[in-house]
Amino acid sequence: MNNHPLDPHSFNAAYEVLKNNAVLLSHQQEPDIDQLLPLVEESIKAYNICKARLEAVQQVLEKQIGAAASEHNPVGS
Repeated sequence: MNNHPLDPHSFNAAYEVLKNNAVLLSHQQEPDIDQLLPLVEESIKAYNICKARLEAVQQVLEKQIGAAASEHNPVGS
């Protein structure tokens, strides 16, 4: 578990938190119940950051692809 606040603009940092938490959980023989809730909360925050960054990139790509398509196929031609 990471003791530093997550950067809401860093997909890579949030993704790293998700990977590390998944490894930690998958290698535990017996779950540490005292750490489970903070680990899940951190993972949810990291997931939401990743999701938001992916959605932002998707919107930009869709806008750029739409602009490029309209340059090649102007309306009214």
